[in-house]
Amino acid sequence: MKRVLMFVVLALCGTPTFAEFWAGNDLVNLMRDYEKAASGDKITDYSHATEFRGFVLGVHDSHEGRGEFCSPPKGTVGQIGAVVVKYLNAHPEQWSEPAHTLVLRALKEAFPCPRSR
Repeated sequence: MKRVLMFVVLALCGTPTFAEFWAGNDLVNLMRDYEKAASGDKITDYSHATEFRGFVLGVHDSHEGRGEFCSPPKGTVGQIGAVVVKYLNAHPEQWSEPAHTLVLRALKEAFPCPRSR
């Protein structure tokens, strides 16, 4: 977990990042290079791919444990990223909304918490 947190911190250090100023469209632009990197495309801007991953993990880690979503105990960073990619690709009508809202919505949809009785 320390390595993931350090990765997020380092990924975000190069550019000031304010979630409320990023729209989904901004995140989707970064996501395209994340998808290229995942598929092994040699024409990839890895700084964009890393920025996407760092943003997604930052939102995930800042909300984890609050009962908004329940990530699987053995979930991976790749799985978290794939969930957000899938959600963004399925909902282009939402891309004008804040990026952090879209990431959180994707996580809630993919990893709902069990209902208590």
